[in-house]
Amino acid sequence: MQQPSRNDRVVVFVESPLTGAGTDAARLLAAEGVETVVLVAAPERLPEYLVRQYGEAGAELRRCDTADTAAVLAECRRIAATGKLLAVTSLYEYYTVRGAEVAAELGLPGPAPAAVRNCRSKSAMRHALDGVANLNPAFGICETVGEAVATASDIGFPVVVKPTGLTGSVYVRRCDTPEEVQRISRTILELDEYLRIPVDPQVAVEEHVAGPEFSAEVFDGEVLGLTEKRCGPPPNFIEMGHLFPADAPEHVRRLVTETARHAVSTLGLDWGAAHVEVRLTSSGDDARVIEVNSRLAGDRIPELVRLARGIDMTGLQVDALLGRPRHARPDRDQYAAVAFQLAPESGRLTAVEGIRQVEQLPGVVEVHHRIGIGQVHQANGSNQDRAAWVIAVGDSGHQAISRAEAAARELRLAWDPADTVTQYV
Repeated sequence: MQQPSRNDRVVVFVESPLTGAGTDAARLLAAEGVETVVLVAAPERLPEYLVRQYGEAGAELRRCDTADTAAVLAECRRIAATGKLLAVTSLYEYYTVRGAEVAAELGLPGPAPAAVRNCRSKSAMRHALDGVANLNPAFGICETVGEAVATASDIGFPVVVKPTGLTGSVYVRRCDTPEEVQRISRTILELDEYLRIPVDPQVAVEEHVAGPEFSAEVFDGEVLGLTEKRCGPPPNFIEMGHLFPADAPEHVRRLVTETARHAVSTLGLDWGAAHVEVRLTSSGDDARVIEVNSRLAGDRIPELVRLARGIDMTGLQVDALLGRPRHARPDRDQYAAVAFQLAPESGRLTAVEGIRQVEQLPGVVEVHHRIGIGQVHQANGSNQDRAAWVIAVGDSGHQAISRAEAAARELRLAWDPADTVTQYV
């Protein structure tokens, strides 16, 4: 049997996100004298940079069947029996429900499991929000290709078709014709699993909301600020950059803030972090919820919030897990942006050049390549196609995003042809 953790106080993470929220939290916990134990189904498949960063934070990667709630609960009970366990959570979208359910079962701090379940399923989220006017776009949840095509025709083209249980814009497509709806719906409905995550046999067909996209960064039910999102060209919805705070008119900020606040209130998300994606309608006079996540934002957005306003959302989440009071007090006033560089359709990354030069560019504070040297990538039209990112700050929104985008273009990633892919969820 595996030995209990060596520290006096332990927080358990169920799996790990890939863009830094987990390792950031582990570093903050270590500074408090708290060890992080990350339960991982396949530690050997984690990206090398995550293994290294967790190691630097003194975290333990412990093998566990994270697809099985009973196995996760049993591992946590073993730690709890020592009197060391303070909290159980997951900062990774696919495991948020498991983290919330185990925490509730053990009487530990966390969000309401029912609220997290409603966020994890786009079908459940849409139905939960449907009782409040003007939160949802027109939508239908469909179990056959024929239903999807008929629903799209009823809504009117263009529409957006998406899986109800995946994340990161995986298999999310704008469709302008019945044939396009048929093609992507069949692809989704024929999936049994995606990277070992079971795929629900249904698709969401939604009205295409054509205006700009924002996200609200929420804590304990209150909106702390808005992120302006930059998406690549249709039919995909790859997020190519983010700017915090959003450089938008006051009436837009009010509209998006109120829409997000109504969404989390309706869903019962009043504990800890939440991330609410909202799009304006084409007129700009109204807004619709795209999705709600019961966790910290990904894509380094918490780091943008910290750099721009001095509000450490990861630190707030740690405070919540440790049962401490949470206070979000801005202590600076600038802008921060992240820009991504796409990988090719397929290839093996052989070299990354220019990192040191990019790090010296004005305003640049972080440079990272997510895909490791030697790793094979196969594009699928989702956020996983982003190979690297750069974060930059500036005195204006335009300066921050321009610096980040220009710096990302300076990174030189070399690729060789490849046919096979190894990925980790």
